[in-house]
Amino acid sequence: MNDQPYVLVDSPEALERAAKALASCARLYLDTEFESGRGPTRLCLLQISSGTEIFLVDTLKLGKLDPLSAVFAKPEVEWVFHAGLQDLALIQERLRVAAPQRLFDTQVAYALVSAESNVALAYLRYQLLGTRSGKAHQADDWLSRPLSESQLKYAASDVDDLPTLTEMLLQRADARNRRELVFEASREALEPSREPPAPLTLENFRNAWQLGPKSQAGLRFLIDWHNALSADEKQYAPDLKTLLALAARLPENANALSRIKGVSPGVLKRHGAALASGMTKAAAQATGADFVPIDPPPYATFGDIRRDAWLGLLRAEVCAALEVSPDQVLPQRIVRELKAKLQASGTGRLSEALRGYRARLLGDAVDAFCERHPPP
Repeated sequence: MNDQPYVLVDSPEALERAAKALASCARLYLDTEFESGRGPTRLCLLQISSGTEIFLVDTLKLGKLDPLSAVFAKPEVEWVFHAGLQDLALIQERLRVAAPQRLFDTQVAYALVSAESNVALAYLRYQLLGTRSGKAHQADDWLSRPLSESQLKYAASDVDDLPTLTEMLLQRADARNRRELVFEASREALEPSREPPAPLTLENFRNAWQLGPKSQAGLRFLIDWHNALSADEKQYAPDLKTLLALAARLPENANALSRIKGVSPGVLKRHGAALASGMTKAAAQATGADFVPIDPPPYATFGDIRRDAWLGLLRAEVCAALEVSPDQVLPQRIVRELKAKLQASGTGRLSEALRGYRARLLGDAVDAFCERHPPP
């Protein structure tokens, strides 16, 4: 840390001056201090570096931040963070602005040029700059005022080295022709897409094979009911274990439904009567022709064991060859998608299961590995 001077922004006049100084910046280096242990998360301090000046914006003392919002609202400006998922959300909420197209996260960038991911800022400083920094104020109460000089210096230090770290990481990314991939990966990490879950099917219920015709019909009704819920309602819906228990028991009324663990009072109030009558009707109409005997799925097979081992080797070899962090580019959720692709079409190109920056970064290496080591 260079102990660079900072400007404390705690008045409307100081805010206007800061906004004017930042107005022409092509890149903003950002961090926040916030309080989340007592009620809703509150933004307490916003640290901004222009690359040459550091501004510490006291968001508790200031009311409207409109001058700053105008600066942040420019779509051509790049925002730089270190592990900035929560910082980004707080800035967007408080300043009432959308994130620009180009986001850069030094933690993500480092993972695309090294074996490591999720590294702390202090560790990244040490690895790239050879400097050591303390954590004296990490657990401070940032709601308390006034802030001490030591606290302010600590807050300033969080953006002090971001310009230098960013340039060093971009140089490493450029050497591997990955500059744009870093920006794309940073956006994915900082603004992850919320893909809707796949609709439920009988295959989601491991023990559905134990159900008889009436209970299987009840479970099919529950599956259709669950799939018709809104995304918000699904958050509070009974889990798979509870749905299976409902199908096995087939409660005939809301009172019987209430005695089954896992059915929340809210679900019981809004859907209890309809659930009970729907299951009862489905069970009454069940016929032998509608019943689909299900074989119990195995807990493990040697085929699965070999596929998991092969995917583990692919993950290690591809990432080592490209010098990227496996946890960043091939986390377990992506490995599961690769496994599903293998199981669905073992002869297809495995790279077709990759999307976005991963397809461009990993696609050729994955296909080359498959040629050298055909999947089991």
